[in-house]
Amino acid sequence: FLTNLSFLQGSSLFFSPPATTSTMFMRLGATVCGVALGTGLSYTNPAQCAVRPPTLQPAENKVEVYDVCVVGGGIVGLATAREVINRFPKMRVAVVEKESEVAHHQTGHNSGVIHAGMYYVPGSTMARLCVQGAKMMYEYCEKNNIPHKRIGKLIVATTDDEVPILKTLYERGNINGVQGLELLNSAQVRELEPNVAAVAALHSPNTGIVDYGVVARTFARDVVESNRGTVYLDFNVENFTLRPDNTVRVTGCELGQKGPKKHVDARHVITCAGLQSDRVAGLAGGSSTPRIVPFRGTYYQMKEQYRGIVKRNIYPVPSGGGIPVGVHFTPTVNERRGEQMIVGPGACLAFSREGYSFFDLSLKDMLSLVRSYGLVKFALGNADLAFGEMYRDLNKKAFLASAQKLVPSVTEDMVEESFAGVMAQVFEDTGKACAEFIFERNAFHGTTLHVRNAPSPACTASLAIAREVVDQAAADFGWTASSGGPKA
Repeated sequence: FLTNLSFLQGSSLFFSPPATTSTMFMRLGATVCGVALGTGLSYTNPAQCAVRPPTLQPAENKVEVYDVCVVGGGIVGLATAREVINRFPKMRVAVVEKESEVAHHQTGHNSGVIHAGMYYVPGSTMARLCVQGAKMMYEYCEKNNIPHKRIGKLIVATTDDEVPILKTLYERGNINGVQGLELLNSAQVRELEPNVAAVAALHSPNTGIVDYGVVARTFARDVVESNRGTVYLDFNVENFTLRPDNTVRVTGCELGQKGPKKHVDARHVITCAGLQSDRVAGLAGGSSTPRIVPFRGTYYQMKEQYRGIVKRNIYPVPSGGGIPVGVHFTPTVNERRGEQMIVGPGACLAFSREGYSFFDLSLKDMLSLVRSYGLVKFALGNADLAFGEMYRDLNKKAFLASAQKLVPSVTEDMVEESFAGVMAQVFEDTGKACAEFIFERNAFHGTTLHVRNAPSPACTASLAIAREVVDQAAADFGWTASSGGPKA
């Protein structure tokens, strides 16, 4: 029921960045072909698509200086660009993304869960933005006909020792404003999910699923169709320069190449660089900390005949060790991978920030791990957990043992390998995973705002995070309703 969405990869709507600010050529490629159902654009068989030539902007319409350059074409960066355009009707925005498509890394490789907000500390920005963001995400998906399902979630206690944790999550969720939470006993769990083994469970009926890659690509469409936004692909940022007129020149080039150099000039910059957020921030006056620590999550999927083993998200209680919540069962509505029942992810320390297998290694990234004091302290205090995750990543039987605690009837012959994702995490010096979004303001001579930490539930909260970021930017940069547009 979903078709291949490719309008950000080879669409004539999207631009390759100019080699200089005096030339700007549109990215040449196929017309919009293979767009996912529900995005408001019709699907056409790629074999029937005509290739149309690029349209050069008239000289008088060239954008010499953007009002804002957003670095990062993931869901948070695209939501931020969209928020700027929607809130400030004169502003012109550029998004620069190092890959040849948006939503290439974290946004496109995750469980696709719309989180309700019961995990997060009451009063925290993360709790507030998750609850607000979930509501905004459902509304956005409905308005744009993006496939999604409000299927619910059970957080399952498999032993009596885990029941108090459920009660804590229940209390947190109610304080945070999560609707419909209910504590269930084992008999009530069996009525909802006969294959789940539980002493008790927390039921969250408003947890849902969506394909965040489709959401991000729809955000990008919103940016471009505003006629005040441009998405530049294959733009790996290498340098930021403050110019004499106090604008910022963002310089980059195609990933892995030495040239030609590309430039985008902007009055202000907002970085949302995900797995590379610390490095990009460092290029533009950001602090050397916090450092990104990558965790790779491997997924299996139920074979087709076993996809109905559960009907909703089935999660374990959080481990408390700071590593993500653990192996769970999640139905998917994914444009690229179809309707599946995925099992995972693990949470194995990754030795490459963009490495999708255990044996992907990057010396630069490994050295960065060693220099993360918080990670080292975490590893020393949670050695069993850390090494256990590595073992499960390499051993299917051990991996499935975690899943069998929730659904004992799952066997090795019922599952097959699926995809992997890498998530960015930062650690506090105490050795705990940071449980808060982090923003660094007024960097690079007061021109730049950095999003330094946006782990899960960032996809769920992306629209609310964007609103928060733009609130901060407006306050820092003095934006008003009349801000933006060409300067005399």
